Amino acid sequence: MKRKIILSFLAVFLISSMGAMFAYVHVRNTNDMLSRLINLHQIETLRQQLIKSIQTVQSDLYTVHTELGIKLDSIIEDVATLDQAAQKCTSCHHAPEIARSLEELQQLIVTYQDSLSYYITAAANTDQINKNKMEAAQIGNRILIKTEDMSMLASSKLKAVTTEALQKVKKVTSILLATMLLALVLGVIVAIYLTRAITRPIDALLDATRIIASGNLSYAVEYSDKNEFGELASHFNDMSSSLHDSYTKLEEEIAERKKSEAALSESEERFALAAQGSNDGLWDWDLRNNVIYFSSRWKSMLGYADDEIGNLPEEWLGRVHPDDRPEIEVRIAAHINGRNPHFENEFRMMHMDGAYRWMLSRGMAVRNDSGQAYRMAGSQTDITARKTATEQLVYNAFHDALTNLPNRSLFMDRLQHVITTSTRRGAILYAVIFLDLDRFKVINDTLGHLVGDKLLVAVGQKLAECIRPGDTVARIGGDEFSILLEGISELKDAIDVADRIHQRLAVPLVIEEHDVYAAISIGIALGSAVYDRAEQVLRDADIAMYEAKKRGNSRSEVFDPGMHASILERIQLESELHGVLDHNELTLVYQPIVDLTTHRLVGFEALVRWNHPTRGLVFPTEFISLAEETGMIVKIGEWILREACRELGVLQQRFPSQPPLKMSINISGRQFAQENLADMVAGILEETGVAPHSLAIEVTESMLMENIDVAVSTMNRLRDMGIHIHIDDFGTGYSSLSYLHSLPIDALKIDRSFISKLNAKGENQEIILSIMSLAKSLNFDVIAEGVELDHQLEQMKGLDCRFGQGFIFSKPMKPDDIDAWMQAEELKTWIKE
Repeated sequence: MKRKIILSFLAVFLISSMGAMFAYVHVRNTNDMLSRLINLHQIETLRQQLIKSIQTVQSDLYTVHTELGIKLDSIIEDVATLDQAAQKCTSCHHAPEIARSLEELQQLIVTYQDSLSYYITAAANTDQINKNKMEAAQIGNRILIKTEDMSMLASSKLKAVTTEALQKVKKVTSILLATMLLALVLGVIVAIYLTRAITRPIDALLDATRIIASGNLSYAVEYSDKNEFGELASHFNDMSSSLHDSYTKLEEEIAERKKSEAALSESEERFALAAQGSNDGLWDWDLRNNVIYFSSRWKSMLGYADDEIGNLPEEWLGRVHPDDRPEIEVRIAAHINGRNPHFENEFRMMHMDGAYRWMLSRGMAVRNDSGQAYRMAGSQTDITARKTATEQLVYNAFHDALTNLPNRSLFMDRLQHVITTSTRRGAILYAVIFLDLDRFKVINDTLGHLVGDKLLVAVGQKLAECIRPGDTVARIGGDEFSILLEGISELKDAIDVADRIHQRLAVPLVIEEHDVYAAISIGIALGSAVYDRAEQVLRDADIAMYEAKKRGNSRSEVFDPGMHASILERIQLESELHGVLDHNELTLVYQPIVDLTTHRLVGFEALVRWNHPTRGLVFPTEFISLAEETGMIVKIGEWILREACRELGVLQQRFPSQPPLKMSINISGRQFAQENLADMVAGILEETGVAPHSLAIEVTESMLMENIDVAVSTMNRLRDMGIHIHIDDFGTGYSSLSYLHSLPIDALKIDRSFISKLNAKGENQEIILSIMSLAKSLNFDVIAEGVELDHQLEQMKGLDCRFGQGFIFSKPMKPDDIDAWMQAEELKTWIKE
């Protein structure tokens, strides 16, 4: 742009200069002409003066009569003036003819001057004077004539020169006007051009500044040129872009700062709210003045108002428990002296109510440049609940949550302590009693987990009542308990405790309006030098307990080393039991049930046997209880039920009778507790085609008493289907006679243990008589089980027992042996009768 401006002004200057040059040249020429004109006017003036002078001299010459000297000086002066005018005239530049005329005039003037001089000097001679006078007059006339001619020529010339000069002046004026007009037009053009060249980018930049000022920092000037404005626009755009970027960054920084400020404000507000609403009390200790600021929360933790606690350290330390104060003072001093990086301590403080609360105090000292602490601030938290929870956690870690008895961990710890003490000191006898509830799974499944849990709690309380204060009763897990007897004198002490437990639990426990019998199996292990770990003693007591369970419910057994082999055998048997169904190792045998009055076959009882591949034939007493514990009894029981019903259908077809032959099948407690038992039985009956009234389900009285409500519900469903219900092993359990009239049962089976005690003299009939009387009053049939001798058969017939089974009639038979037995002459006779 600078170049454009310079070139534009240079163009205007050149044009103006050219016009000025033309004007100057013409003005100079005009000046020369005017100078000549002036000179001509001067010459004309001189000529007029010369003429006047000559005329004056001539006049003087003609007027002098006698005395010419009077005006001699004047004539001489006029001649001198004429001479000077002639000299001036000769100095002008004239044409050659004019120059010659001037020279002639000058010569005449010289001659005229000489004549006048002669005239003047010849004053004494009149003739000469006249002659000289006449000559001078003649010469003067000639000069006048010559001068008048030249004057006329000069006038003509002066007129021409004046006209020419005026024309040149007009021309110069025209040139000047043209130059001025051209310069004006060019100046206007240059002005317009420069205005457009300057104002347009300036306007663009000005608009851009307004737009940017309005907030649009990303605006770019749409102008490009190679001049300064183009560079300025480029820099302006760069500046705008940079400003936009900077503004964007600034906005981001402002946003971040606002966020930070908001976060800080929120943090401060949060801190203020936390300080006001949290459970932490704040304290600030001025170590130089030994005063402490306690926050309102700090004071309220201890039950005080703001004005009830001062600002001295003793307000704090004086309330610390005496046992805890030395430690907190040592820790504070250690931190102030720089030995610990921070202060933290748990201690007890007295509340206004007189009780101690657990507090956790944390603090940090503020130090000067020399490292000297001058201030210490921190917080205090009431951790009483946490301490209580921790103590509760410790308690829970070593106690059973349900019964509040010591758990396995605490029991094992105490047992290990007793073993260690006994080994070190000697002569300390101890015993471990391991207890397991019989059929707890059935109770849990039938009456519900709530009843099961309450049963465990009640059993735990009963066990605690049976031991001394120094002994330990613990719940090991599930339905298993253990007792540690310390400082006993002999094994009999442990046996007495076991007997006491059996006596206490012989009475039914009332739980949720249910009478629940808690039969329990007990194993006892007596401490000895062979034990060095708690696990060994508990293991042996557990083995003894399993041995007791194996021999029947509600029994106690003392461990002896031979039981190890038995338990190992039991473990092996349990492992093999899982494959009996897959390997088809189970089989059923059938024992006849006979009508003692008519000697007629009425049915069979299905009994299961295990054809073990290595042990041979295994009886139910060896594996049924194990099957119940492992849960295999459910699948085994379903197999027995299906197989027995299938065989019953075959027997009914081979030996038709009226009424049809029946089949009695034992159901375990776990099976009976199943909600779908009735549905399963109905499905099997439909599958095998056996009529429901041909099937009898046998359950034990102990099983019924474990959950009488569920038992009645299940029996009612079976009874509604037409199935018969028999109570097996009646008289050996803990049944309540008050329930019998409400049970939907058809018959009672007298346990073989009562039949076996009958002798030929008719003794030991009291229990059987009671059972027969009870059955008669309730209209139940009675089946004598285990009849093996003739006098037993005769006595049972004499007591009006209608049905019987036992070896006297037949041992349990395989299906293939039933035909041979049926063909026996004796039985055929009974059937005919």
